[in-house]
Order: sequence, then structure tokens, then C-alpha cells
Amino acid sequence: MNSLGTRIRKLRKERKLTLEELAGDRLTKGMLSQIENDKAKPSMESLDFIAERLGVKASELLEQVTPSSLRQLLEQAEILFTELKLGDTDNAQKIVEMIKPYIEELPLSYEGGRLLYIYAAAQYYAGLTTWESPLQESRIMFKGINLLSHWFETYILQLGILSENRKYKMAYSCILQAKEEAEQENYPLDSRDAGKMAYYICVFQVAIGELEAGKQLINETITNAHKNQFYSYIDDMYRIGAFCAMIDHDFEQVEYMLKKLEQYRIFVEQVDVDAFIFGLRAHYYNSYTHDYQQALEEIERFGTLMHEDSIKLDKNFYYSEKGKSLYLLGQYEEAKEAFEHFTNVPPFILHPFDILSLNECFSYKALCYAHFGELTTAYEIAKMAYLDSQDLIDLPYKQKIEETYFSIKAQINSVQ
Repeated sequence: MNSLGTRIRKLRKERKLTLEELAGDRLTKGMLSQIENDKAKPSMESLDFIAERLGVKASELLEQVTPSSLRQLLEQAEILFTELKLGDTDNAQKIVEMIKPYIEELPLSYEGGRLLYIYAAAQYYAGLTTWESPLQESRIMFKGINLLSHWFETYILQLGILSENRKYKMAYSCILQAKEEAEQENYPLDSRDAGKMAYYICVFQVAIGELEAGKQLINETITNAHKNQFYSYIDDMYRIGAFCAMIDHDFEQVEYMLKKLEQYRIFVEQVDVDAFIFGLRAHYYNSYTHDYQQALEEIERFGTLMHEDSIKLDKNFYYSEKGKSLYLLGQYEEAKEAFEHFTNVPPFILHPFDILSLNECFSYKALCYAHFGELTTAYEIAKMAYLDSQDLIDLPYKQKIEETYFSIKAQINSVQ
């Protein structure tokens, strides 16, 4: 951290003042030089004089981090943080190194809380395991200055981190902790944050298998969203609601959720929502109604959006359901060609419903390779899908994944 002398010299040069000009008629050039080089300490009277000449308060010169330097640091950190991409560990580390020298001296302020938040997130993205402590400090700081939306954002970041590591039960406990604290402290959360909280609660309820409670809360949250005209996350709630209805084989409810999602699409005119609908319908027809030709038509509608610049239009969504449709239609050559482009579950896919449905598609990819006698490749694909699904909740997809793995494993053993 900068010393008092260094801060005085820095401000003097920023003001384009010489030593003589800053010293004026109260200090000598030599004394001021000693102060700037930390070889002498100014009296409070001299410090007040220097501060007045520099246009700041004496208290700012004494602070390890001045408000102006703190704002400048936050501006720089925000720029880098906004540009940070998934997996960009080098730039995440740069943010960590930028903020680290100031961490111990951050004041109780918005800037201090925000820098702690960015520091925690950057630590996680850089692959460090020390992110939780600064995130907790950020949460306490925002609570202390009554910035409750920012307080809640620290929980949302933690939920994302826990989800990436598939710690769904811990994430559920985390959001319940936020809800309990808000209720006990009587926090005046606005309708947006209240809607977000309900959204995350129902998302993690269904993620850990509390499907009935999750479905009920989804319906209540959708109703409240329309009542309060708060529509963030509502497309995802319709999508998860449709997933739950598929699992229950409540096809009337599936159609209702899809219809509501289509109405929302007309309202927002977003490509991502179009993709939600086409991909979800393709999955519905492939896995539940077994109308494979209709599924293929829906996924091709998804394919027409692939030129759009959106992370949610990852090619894996397109080729997974396309390959599955073609395989189930008996068009094995075309299916294999499509499956060759289906290589992974996108890293931003965090919910068990999505992970399991994509792993089911990997099982069909394995069956496709087995059809052509490529048993070793088929086995590796089936094994990957099987192992990746083991710790997730029991949904119908797991049965297909397990059957495929053990079937191909048996074929491998029979020819050895």
C-alpha cells in the first residue's frame, strides 16, 4: 500500500505542482521532500496545509485508501470483470492481483463491498479456493450499509458457484439461509428480489428431488410474476415447469407451459426464448410422445437460429437432439454425422434436468456408434454419460443412460 509521503507526491504530480508551489510560504522545499520520501512526518498543522493546497481533506491523506483512488480502482476492476469470459483464468488472476493490495483496508462503503464481491468472483474464476471469505465480507458490508439488492447478489453468486460444482443441496440450504435472514431481519426486499428468491428456491427444490414442492412454488412464482409485472427468469420457470410435467407424463400441463412460453416469446421477441421452445419441443417429441419426425422438424427450427450470437444457442443442443431424432428414425448414417458435432455438455448448463437430458443424448450417440460396430468408442461415450449422471437425482433419463452403459459393456465383454 502507498505510504503517506507517496500519496502526497502522487497527488502533487496529478495537480502538476512543483515542490516549491506545494510548500508555499509555510514549508520549505527540503522539508516537503523529506515528507514525500517518508523521512519526516508532518505535524497536523502542516498536514492540514498540504491537504488544503492539494484540494483534499487531511483525513483522505491519512487513509490507506482514499475515496478517489477507491473509485478509480473499482472503475478499472469493473471494466476487466465485465469483459471476463468463462475459463479465462489469466484475466481473472489479473483482477485478483489488482484488488489484493487493498483488501485489508477497504472501508464500509458501496465501493468496498463491490470490490470484495469482484475479488471473490475473480478468485473463483482463477481457480482459487479462497473466494468464500471475501464474498462473506462483501455480504456483511452491503448489509451494514443497507444495500439489500447487493446483499442478495452475493447469495446469487454463491448459488452459481455451488451449482457449477453440483452441490445442489448446499445451494438449496444457501438460498433458504438468505430467505430466513431476510424474514428474521425484516428486510424490505423489492418485488424483483423477492421474485428472484422464489425462483432460486424452486429451481433447487426440483434439483434435489423435491418435485412436488418445486412445482407448486413454480406455479405460485409465475402467478406473482404476472401480478407484479416482473418477468425475469419467467421463461426458465416455464421451461422447468414443462420439464416437471413431462416427467409426470402430464402432457396437458406440458402443452400449457409451452403455450405460455410461446406467448412470452411474442412479448419479448428474444432469440433465446425461441431456442428454448424449439429445443424443448424437440426433446418432448423425442423422449415422451415418440414423434421423432416432429422432433426433427422442431430441432431444425432451432438450427435456423444458430447464426445468432448467443451463448445459449450452443451447437451441442442442436446436434444432440438432431442425432437422437435421426437415430430413432433409423437414419443411422445421418445420425452419426450429427452426433460427431455433439461433443460435450456446455459448461453453463448447471441444472440436473438439463445435464441428464443431454447425457441421455450421449447414450443414443453411444448406441449409434455401437450400431456401426465401433464398440470401444461407444463404450467410452456410454461410460462417460453413466459416470457423469451417478450423483444426480433419479429421473427417467438415468434409466436409459444406465441400460445403454451396461448393454454396451456386456457386448464388449462378450467379444473379449
